[in-house]
Amino acid sequence: MTTPLGDDRRSVFIQNYQSQRTPWDTGITPPEIVQILQELPPGRALDIGCGTGTNVRYLLEHGWEADGIDFVPQAVETARLKLVAFPPETYRILEYDVTLLEQCDQLRAPYQLVIDIGCGHSFKQAQAAKYARDVADQLAPGGTLMLYAHVHTPERNSGWQPEEVRDLFEPYFSLIWQQVNTDSTVGTLAGWYRMTRKP
Repeated sequence: MTTPLGDDRRSVFIQNYQSQRTPWDTGITPPEIVQILQELPPGRALDIGCGTGTNVRYLLEHGWEADGIDFVPQAVETARLKLVAFPPETYRILEYDVTLLEQCDQLRAPYQLVIDIGCGHSFKQAQAAKYARDVADQLAPGGTLMLYAHVHTPERNSGWQPEEVRDLFEPYFSLIWQQVNTDSTVGTLAGWYRMTRKP
């Protein structure tokens, strides 16, 4: 696996998993994802930054095919173990750098649903713009993106302001709704965004 832009960040996440400092890994699928799966017919989904596979498993349980991608080996191995009871042709868990989505030939685009819960929001400027384009390229026209991003503050290095999300993604997506609240795991503002891939 290649991680030309994310080696330092990857090392931090590996250390977090080794020391079990993973407050984001709740083992619970967020209600926003539960709700969207009640609205959409089953298809094929991609979870970017899938961690230990909680949401991939939930997708499979609800009739979807699902792929997950993450660059932390321990998380990927845990996800694969979590999914062994499902037919292998219905999912893929890939260890890969999401800044190189366009190079990952094991992805099964086009997807009807892409989920990013706190992955892309650490990217800045040109890297963030490329990421938004790469995510759009994974989705079928009319497909849905469910994005969760912390709100950037002077005290918090990672995150996007709501207007940054719109600037990054609206060339490719129509924003359906957004909701900004306090993230209970870190105590700072974060937003959910539902978007539809433009034709």
